[in-house]
Amino acid sequence: MAKKYDSSQIAPSWLYCFNAQCPMHDHCLRFQSALEMPADKENGWAVYPNAIKNGQCRFYRKDEKVTLATGFVVKDNPRATNMFVEMRHRITNYLGGNGTYYLYRNGKKWLSPQQQEDIHRIFSNAGYTDEVVFGQTKEEYDFT
Repeated sequence: MAKKYDSSQIAPSWLYCFNAQCPMHDHCLRFQSALEMPADKENGWAVYPNAIKNGQCRFYRKDEKVTLATGFVVKDNPRATNMFVEMRHRITNYLGGNGTYYLYRNGKKWLSPQQQEDIHRIFSNAGYTDEVVFGQTKEEYDFT
């Protein structure tokens, strides 16, 4: 049987779930990806069964493809050029440092939908109202 998930795209810090008792496991990316976990993987991070509170799990990730993006830029806009130094600083802090910023900026890492939304919010909060454009997008499972 063909595998649904490409294990090379799963981050080393990905939280797998093995809780078949969870009411959401049939549609949870963490549980479903654990079913296809590479045979040579012997340890790693996991969600524990006590993560379920009132039938909900805060680690739940819907088992569906989302739009990931990379290479964010701003449209040609003189105001944006002046703002971008400050925005770059804020985005760098948000993403975790210069090295990580450039991995996303240069298309080596992909931004999750939440990260895209947060970057839009950073620009919007600074008064930049034009669209923030991402260099590339793709439909993929979000294993970030």
